[in-house]
Amino acid sequence: MTTPDINKGRSTPGAGLKVVVTGGATGIGLAITEAFVGIGARVVIGQPEVSVADSLLERHGLSVRVLPVDIGEPEACKRFMDEGAAWLGGLDVLVNNAAMTGVACLGSLEEVTPAEFDRMMRVNVGGAFFCSQAAVPHLRANGGGVIVHISSVNAIRPQRGAMVYAASKAALSSLAQSMAKELAVDGIRVVAVAPGDIRVETSWEMEQAAAAGGAGSDVFGQTPLGHGEPKDVAQAVVFICSPSAKFVTGVTWVVDGGLLA
Repeated sequence: MTTPDINKGRSTPGAGLKVVVTGGATGIGLAITEAFVGIGARVVIGQPEVSVADSLLERHGLSVRVLPVDIGEPEACKRFMDEGAAWLGGLDVLVNNAAMTGVACLGSLEEVTPAEFDRMMRVNVGGAFFCSQAAVPHLRANGGGVIVHISSVNAIRPQRGAMVYAASKAALSSLAQSMAKELAVDGIRVVAVAPGDIRVETSWEMEQAAAAGGAGSDVFGQTPLGHGEPKDVAQAVVFICSPSAKFVTGVTWVVDGGLLA
């Protein structure tokens, strides 16, 4: 079958593109939101606390809307996706970016509690799964589209002391493969993006763990090109959602500066 071009009929690629980004107001998610806005897209972002998006809304006005959502709750995922698609007037792209990350995800095999395990899997895997499930009818009605899961190099090479986080990210890469096969008939591409050492607001906390010989020591200072920035991931996501990547689906796209080389 011919892969639908979600930019077909647009005077400028990206102009008027309808995008949803979970966790789109901070860190890598913020960079993804601003990269899409920069090419003329309209973006709905989901956050547990909407006030974190205040400065983003001030900068981009009518191009961005923020909605409250706890992606760890399947019913909340559906409400969020339906309301977001209604505001956008359809849906072209879903970026499953929101996740539990950072020091809160550290814990040895003996330390992780059932409650911690359940919450991380519900947010990191369940959130992406149920947001995608809710997005499919809107993407199908649109004639196709793209779903991007933000995975991690931990999906491929887990770091010490973060096994549940790594397992959740490996699950996202697996979901990208399965969803891509299932949704190809609908013209929906699914790709995972795996960032490496990307410096965000909370990176200093992970560096402290590295200095103490903790989990972060497997990542920090190990990248041939040095550490990356959120915009490095954002530009990869925008490319994946462009006509230039119309034959790319079911893979994990690594953005790690050579960390896994």
